[in-house]
Amino acid sequence: MKPTKYSTNPFSNTMTNNTNLHKAKQKKDDEFYTLLPDIEKELSHYVQHLVGKVIYCNADSEESNFWKYFVSKFQTLQLKGLIATSYNSAGNGEMLEYDGKRVIKKSLVGNGSFDSQECKAIIEQADIIITNPPFSLFRCYIDTIKDKDFLVIGSINSAAYKDIFQLIKDGKVRIGYNVPSKYTGVNGEQKGIRCCCWFTTLPVVKPELVLTKRYNATDYPIFDNYPAINVNKYTDIPNDYKGAMGVPVTFLAKHTEQYKILDLLMNPIVDGKQIYKRIVIQHNDTT
Repeated sequence: MKPTKYSTNPFSNTMTNNTNLHKAKQKKDDEFYTLLPDIEKELSHYVQHLVGKVIYCNADSEESNFWKYFVSKFQTLQLKGLIATSYNSAGNGEMLEYDGKRVIKKSLVGNGSFDSQECKAIIEQADIIITNPPFSLFRCYIDTIKDKDFLVIGSINSAAYKDIFQLIKDGKVRIGYNVPSKYTGVNGEQKGIRCCCWFTTLPVVKPELVLTKRYNATDYPIFDNYPAINVNKYTDIPNDYKGAMGVPVTFLAKHTEQYKILDLLMNPIVDGKQIYKRIVIQHNDTT
């Protein structure tokens, strides 16, 4: 069984002058294939939200594990419809439709670009977008689907894009439950995967964090350029501190209603040294 592919290949006819897209064309180390167990594990949390919905996998061919999952679970999930489109750099993309009885294949007019007018029109027909888009084009991808419900795989570091961070801060996008464990590269070799997560507009309810550390000024210095303390790991969040704290972007995978998200620090500095981006949070109970 071939796993699902998410590639950096440029999907858009309308973006051919974009420098980042040209770079994406050339990159092969950003091509991954999602494993079916990872799809099954995450989708198990959203079963009630899929009933009666049209699912659109807009970066998937018939060999995609996303497509195979939804075809095999169509009746169990009580889906209304399933659509998939795939990109073809050399010609016309392909569209697949499944109604629970038969698969209909169609050749697209364009190349199957996720942000082509043709595929945007299909987005309007769908209820939920579920796939693993090209990581290199993740910002553009989210901008294309942000007005629909979605569940997609991306790098946790993409949460630090200002526009995606704003969606998270506003509570419109959340990080899902699981971390994809492995991927298969273009050469067929399975490898462990890091800093990967699910982004979704669907409800996500996680247990509160159990934190044991206590605040002290030595271990938690204030940023040179922002009125908040620095916390190097989410497990080091002091449970008795009620002020603003800068935590790693990876905290978002553990975020619960315990903490409100305040800001994004693009260039935090501690003791004269610049460190990696930080998410600024504060405990919701500030009493």
